Order: sequence, then structure tokens, then C-alpha cells
Amino acid sequence: MKTLLGLGILMLCVTPVHAELYKWVDEQGKIHYSDQPSGAKTKSESKLGIPNQPSTSTSPGGAKTWQEKDLEFKKRQASTSEKAEKEQKEAQDAKTKRENCDKAKLNLAQLESIAPVYTFDPTTGRRALNDAQRTEAIASAKKSVTEWCK
Repeated sequence: MKTLLGLGILMLCVTPVHAELYKWVDEQGKIHYSDQPSGAKTKSESKLGIPNQPSTSTSPGGAKTWQEKDLEFKKRQASTSEKAEKEQKEAQDAKTKRENCDKAKLNLAQLESIAPVYTFDPTTGRRALNDAQRTEAIASAKKSVTEWCK
């Protein structure tokens, strides 16, 4: 009988307390929180809708699991590497374009100079360009300059 009575008292002590929480401001302007309403003179009193028990959830709503965080990390990492590759490719393309522009300008300058311009023919060897060929080569060089040096 004593054991049963002891277990009953223990069960009453273990049950969660479902008391309401109250907040009030006293005459001096101090804020008080309690599980009992104020009996003294107060400036304001309100009943808080907060249950007086611990939360059963271990993570707040909307919290991400480690798998979701890992997936987001991998996406960011892939995006960063793609961006770096793209920037590297653009830098290489800009370098190639600059080099081709410089070569086209140099070629045009050589063709427009008064010095004779030679070409190489496999059968006859080196031969000088005549005026018509030189004019055609200058037009082609100007087209290359405008194409590469935009």
C-alpha cells in the first residue's frame, strides 16, 4: 500500500505543468513574469500565450538537414568552378584576340610600307608582289584588322 501511494505521489510530481504565463508592469515600471496573475496594483497586465513546457521538436521548422546543406554546398562549389573556368576561357580568348589583332596590324603596316613585300612560292622560291597583288593583300589585311581589333 505504501509503495502504491509513493508511486501515485511520484506520478503527480512528474507530470508536466500546464500553467499560463503572465506579464505585468508594476507602478515603478518594472516588468514581471509569473505563472500567477498579479494581485497588486499594476499599470498593465497581459496573458502570454506561451505554454510552460519544453518544446518537443529538436529543430525549428524549415531547418535543413545535413543532406540538403551538403547538396547546396556541392551546387555552390560546382557554380564557383564553372565560373572560374568561364573566366579563364574568356581571358584566354581575349589574349588570343589581342595577339591576332597585333599580328594583323603588323602585317598591314608591312604591306603599306614602301619596302618590297615578298611571298614564298614552293616552285619558284621567293618572289615580290606586284601592285595589284599588294593592293589585294592590303584590303585583306585591313579586313583582318577590323575583324580582330573590334
